[in-house]
Amino acid sequence: MSVMTDARNLGEVWSRDELPTTGIPEPNEISSSLREINSVSRAFERRLGAVLAVNPTDLSAMEHLIQDGPLTPSDLAARLGVTTAASTLVVDRLAALGHVERHRHEHDRRKIVVVPTRASVNRAIDELMPVIMGVSRLVEELPESEREVIASFLTRVIDVYRTAVDAPLEGP
Repeated sequence: MSVMTDARNLGEVWSRDELPTTGIPEPNEISSSLREINSVSRAFERRLGAVLAVNPTDLSAMEHLIQDGPLTPSDLAARLGVTTAASTLVVDRLAALGHVERHRHEHDRRKIVVVPTRASVNRAIDELMPVIMGVSRLVEELPESEREVIASFLTRVIDVYRTAVDAPLEGP
């Protein structure tokens, strides 16, 4: 067990002084920029949630519906990592706000699919397009050789995160 998860420390107040002081690389321009991108990205998601008047889970549901198309409540539950009952509540909230509609599945009339409304998608796109277009312009300005290096680096960073996400969870 690490110092941070040591069961003997459960009742004690944690102090920042307990952070390890050795073995951690010194911050550099790239790692600092990646942290800043992560932080600003989360702030942008909070802004988008505020614009759409939804909580983070509902925003995540909207992202899945916009990116992947109509989904059943069960499919949405699986993508959100929640129960079907919880996804029904998400859909109810989104429908009450006018963000989604329920429709019969085109091939299996017994099923219901959740579809984002055009107005909601347009509002989200209005917020997203300045960021999408801004990043696109930056990429277009780069020479091809730099694009390749950056793309390779970012793919490797993504792999580091995926490895961490897929690692087995340690028990308490």
